[in-house]
Amino acid sequence: MTLRPPGAAPPAFLAGRFSPTADLYLGFSCRDRIACGALRQISPTVFATGETLIVIRHAAGLRALPPHRRLIYLIDDDIRAGIGDRALPPIYRAKLALLEWPEARRFEPLATAILTTSPKLAATLRVRRPGARVEEIAPAWPVAEMPMLDPSAPIRRIGLLMGRSHARDAAPLWAPLLRLLDRRPGLALTVSGNLALPRAVARHRAVEVLPALDWAAYLAWLRQARLDLGLVPHLASRRFNAARSASKLGEYAMAGAAVIGSDSWHEAARGAMCGRCLAPGADPAAWIAAIDRLIDDPASARAMAATNRRALIAADAEGHQRRLWASLLDAAED
Repeated sequence: MTLRPPGAAPPAFLAGRFSPTADLYLGFSCRDRIACGALRQISPTVFATGETLIVIRHAAGLRALPPHRRLIYLIDDDIRAGIGDRALPPIYRAKLALLEWPEARRFEPLATAILTTSPKLAATLRVRRPGARVEEIAPAWPVAEMPMLDPSAPIRRIGLLMGRSHARDAAPLWAPLLRLLDRRPGLALTVSGNLALPRAVARHRAVEVLPALDWAAYLAWLRQARLDLGLVPHLASRRFNAARSASKLGEYAMAGAAVIGSDSWHEAARGAMCGRCLAPGADPAAWIAAIDRLIDDPASARAMAATNRRALIAADAEGHQRRLWASLLDAAED
């Protein structure tokens, strides 16, 4: 594995102008601190307050870190597992190796606290960094904007909205989904264009391809989108996906969708036990059967989406984040 030379600046071209991770785990919950200037955003993924620096995934875009006495590092993926997971697209593994992994090696040993986004990743980091303060943090989607769809409305639109790291995870579903669309007139599918779509999918009459958008544009689209079902297939990667957060449960709730996620995804398996989603296995036929059941029983799909929405509101991730950040930041300035 070839990494950048020690001390070299992280390659900014690999990172975007906006960071969903920064917003979901800090920006939304600490907007008041940012607005009043108590928390300064130095780059899309680096923030500072007093003598404390917060780095979220990486510090791409900065030649050097500003002076600081304490560092808090937030990471939302198992970077090492991803680099070694051949189920991920090669270009994504290269990004992890060139950007995130050198940054993880740089910041983990320096961090006063490491924040992470799943029980699996927290356990991994506690083993790798014994004695370090490792805290779990949940994503804070803006729950007040989540719509309540008509409980009696039919199932008309499915979403499969996932990042490019999931291209191979979604691939086994393409052919079965096209056959489903062909036998279900009036059903439509919205898919992410960054999933390396086969030509038959991209050109199908019932498929809407959402072009690759930066985070700001995607969030604007999501705020007005309306989906009936949201799919989260993890049908290829196991090592990297094992540490995935619960973020997709909130993301699809923004569009009103009932979620179907792989049983290998911890959050889907746990959510299915509480009626928040369905969690079929790796067989694509099980996915199509689950979709068919919900199309034929839309009331069940609406009830499941409502249960997920209530659970997200009750969990109050934004409130928990505010309290966690206050405990980390305010204590540091005393």
